Amino acid sequence: MDMSVLDGSTGTPGLNDLLDHARDAVRGGRLNEARETCRSLIDSHPDQPDTWFLSGMTALRNGDVDTAHAHLSRAVDMRRGFAPYRVALGQCLRRMDNNDAAHQQFRDAWILAPRSHEALFGLAGTSAAMGNRAEATQLQRIALRLLRRNMVRNLTRHVLARVADICALVRTIPGTGQKRKYRAAMILAHWLAKRGDRNAAFATLERAQRAAPEDPRALIELGRHAYDVENFQLALEFLEQAYALAPQSFEVNCAYGRLLSRLARHEDALTILEDTHLMNPDAIRPLLLLGWARYRAGQSQRAISDFDAVLEQQPTSVEAHYGRARALTDAGNFADAKRWLHRTLALSPGHAGALRELANLKELVPGDAQYSGLISAIEADDASPERRAVLHMAAGAGCHNAGAYADAFDHYRNGNLLKDVVFDIRSYAGHIDQLIDSFDRQHFERTTDWGNPSDVPVFILGMPRSGTSLVEQILASHSRVHGSGEREEMLQLADKLPVQMNDSRSYPACIDALTHDSSKDVADRFLGVLRRVAPHAARITDKMPGNFHHVGLIATLFPNAKIIHCRRDPRDTCLSIFFGDFFGSHPYSYDLTNLGRYYRQYERLMAHWHDVLPGRILDVKYEDLVDQQEEWSRRMVTFCGLNWEPGCLDFHKMSRNVRTRSNAQVRQPIYRSSMERWRPYAAQLEPLFAALEAPAVR
Repeated sequence: MDMSVLDGSTGTPGLNDLLDHARDAVRGGRLNEARETCRSLIDSHPDQPDTWFLSGMTALRNGDVDTAHAHLSRAVDMRRGFAPYRVALGQCLRRMDNNDAAHQQFRDAWILAPRSHEALFGLAGTSAAMGNRAEATQLQRIALRLLRRNMVRNLTRHVLARVADICALVRTIPGTGQKRKYRAAMILAHWLAKRGDRNAAFATLERAQRAAPEDPRALIELGRHAYDVENFQLALEFLEQAYALAPQSFEVNCAYGRLLSRLARHEDALTILEDTHLMNPDAIRPLLLLGWARYRAGQSQRAISDFDAVLEQQPTSVEAHYGRARALTDAGNFADAKRWLHRTLALSPGHAGALRELANLKELVPGDAQYSGLISAIEADDASPERRAVLHMAAGAGCHNAGAYADAFDHYRNGNLLKDVVFDIRSYAGHIDQLIDSFDRQHFERTTDWGNPSDVPVFILGMPRSGTSLVEQILASHSRVHGSGEREEMLQLADKLPVQMNDSRSYPACIDALTHDSSKDVADRFLGVLRRVAPHAARITDKMPGNFHHVGLIATLFPNAKIIHCRRDPRDTCLSIFFGDFFGSHPYSYDLTNLGRYYRQYERLMAHWHDVLPGRILDVKYEDLVDQQEEWSRRMVTFCGLNWEPGCLDFHKMSRNVRTRSNAQVRQPIYRSSMERWRPYAAQLEPLFAALEAPAVR
């Protein structure tokens, strides 16, 4: 297998050189040298999937199939959406005469990369080994056609790259020296991106940026490429550099503002995009981005106004139609939202996001003309993995709504498979260990009277899809409570704490540097931001589920804050997450085994918080809240230090913006249909059940 499948820079100093050295050693047949380099890589970079892939390939070429299987499996576990890893694991499994398992790996690789001739040759081989000769022959013919096509594509790419680097293309471009190299690289990158060769385009843009480090254009394009594959932290690195170089640039501000909005840095995003719009009042793009930024910030009505302003200038804007539909959904106006989604599809048949939203609103089922169009769009040769992922999730929701559970699960699985992210359960378990070690009993004995004594914050947390939206909607129905939705401030605070503490250690180790006075300063600033959303409310909720990681920090900064922990049957919780289409923010969620392992770590951490903070956390079980609505609603209100109000039982009648996948559910009275949702999928959920029953990874 070609070692060039490793897809570019890792961003880790020294790692790329070691990877290149190992690749060269494997290509040159210096397998002992490659093995030693791979051992060094595993010792120094065990969290990098390329490390395990190279080590597995080295072992496979040495004939050590057991080591190859273990290391290639580790690479696939960490990065499940990268086809070459699965092809390599399939080849290893064939060497072990496990044709059934190999067939599954080759099949998944083909789903991930429909143009992969290696995946198809592998499928042909396993089909023949399992006695399916006719199928094997057909697959082999398709694979040969793809091989010829790919050879032409690769030859064209390499020839053009050489021309761009050396002669013809460069000579046609004005300028001298580095400017010529820069312009050649930018032209080549644009051409490669149009052909869909994203990795080569990215590498070429990096070359352009090195040739002209003071020109922000390559940085903007690098940021956009990283954004498109949902690597938002990498995008932030590039766009922060671009913004530092050209803070007044229209293109920089549009790209940077969009990214900040996606990272939930709402105030910064709105400031940049509002300024850009004021400076360019006739430009549509900043106004459209401003509408999306306001939508993400929970300002649905203002977002609708922005989208309307775009439509006045450009009545056929697909993104304005779609944005308006999304804002109407969050505002609870589902009938109008459906109409605008259909208008979006009339302008752009097969629009992935609109189809997904219609499916979530139970407006899309097999047999519809739009559903047929959705399937055709999935099968299109030119569909990107990101687009196919969204379409598969929409098809899954449509099949689930129709009770076609087997088809629904296949679509959901394929949609999750296509999300190419890295998640290492061992690294995550190590982070949980650090939280447990940093926030021990001694820490809370030392920090008893630290922080801010305010009882305004109410933190509603737990696993996603565990009932946090329902709990917040009930509490927000109280006249003295403001529901502020899922806020990112606590997550951002944890990330920025080392800088604020002037400590070289990352969070949570840097918590040792916190003092009585600094804890008060940090808490005061946090409370000030929270207070701005509702200056006169007695309680303000933050229902970010992931704050379960930060219970120790919350309890340190706000000793009187209320913490409500939402729980739900883990089978229903994990299935809802797997079906939830969480984009790139939950990398553990795209694989059933990783989901179960992650859940076990969550249970381990919550058990620790209960142990070191007895009585501070109210557990609310979703099933109990459904069965005993008034009793548990009263308990929650009392826990928050408030008097009971009967209006809390009519939470579904409340008019407020809800930005969550549960926005339709929380506007209905309590219902039981979400309980035991996992049962129709029991046969497909065995990997999840096994992981939930296994000991937590340490």
